[in-house]
Parts: sequence; C-alpha cells; structure tokens
Amino acid sequence: MQRRLLSGTYECSLDNRFRLAIPARLREPFVAGATVGWWIDECLIVVPSVEWPSLIDRTFGTMSVLDDDAREMSRFLGAGAFHHELDRQGRIPLASELREHAGVKDGKVKLVGVGEYLEVWDPGRLSDRFAELRREGVSARAKRLAGRVT
Repeated sequence: MQRRLLSGTYECSLDNRFRLAIPARLREPFVAGATVGWWIDECLIVVPSVEWPSLIDRTFGTMSVLDDDAREMSRFLGAGAFHHELDRQGRIPLASELREHAGVKDGKVKLVGVGEYLEVWDPGRLSDRFAELRREGVSARAKRLAGRVT
C-alpha cells in the first residue's frame, strides 16, 4: 500500500460517547487500527497503529532509560497511547485523559493532517497557535527552520 499524505483541517464533533469519526477521505491508512495519544503540544496524535513504533523511533531515536528527560518523555508517550480498531463508522474513542490533555470540553474538535499523522485540537487552542505563528511571521519561522536543514 502506498503511503498517503494526510493533510487538511476538518471540523469534527465527538458523539455522546466521545468517539471521533475520522473523515472518510482520511481513513484508508487506519484500516489496521489507530493509535491515539497525548502529543508534544497541547493536542492529541492519531497515527496508523502499524506506524506508531517507527514514528516514535524516528522522532525521538533511542532514548536511554538512564537519561531523566528521555525516561520522562517515554513514560509520557507510553502512558497516553491507546490502540483502537475503527468501528463501522470509522470512529475511535477519546478517553477522558486524552480529552483533558487536549482541552476538549464541548465535543468540538479540529482534526489537522500533518503528513503521516493527524492531530486533534481544541478549536480555540489551534486558532491561538495559528494566530501566534502569523504574528511572529510564517516566513520568519520558515527561514529559521531552513537554516537548520543540512
């Protein structure tokens, strides 16, 4: 199966059992299940379950249990990761711990495609993040990042 680029921003509502329906156009990579968990920012990550171990390895490398920061990050990511099969409507549950981390209170979320994974955001938090980036200047951030690439 060819890897698909997940992109776009989608307004989604959680149902009364706090399940998130992954939009139909984005579901194909998740046929074998989804891992949803706490992410680095104040949001959640949704990754095809088969990709979760390699994403963590590529992102954080081999983290030593002897390094305090690495141990804390490993604990944080592991404790907040839940594996689910999608139901017939393409839904996954968002546990209360996950919703609390992302600040999701009223059942409305923004789902953002970020290449190989999705992020689940409280709409207000995402709006604030984008507004801050615009104030800073998107091109200024892009230039700083370009300077890091070797």
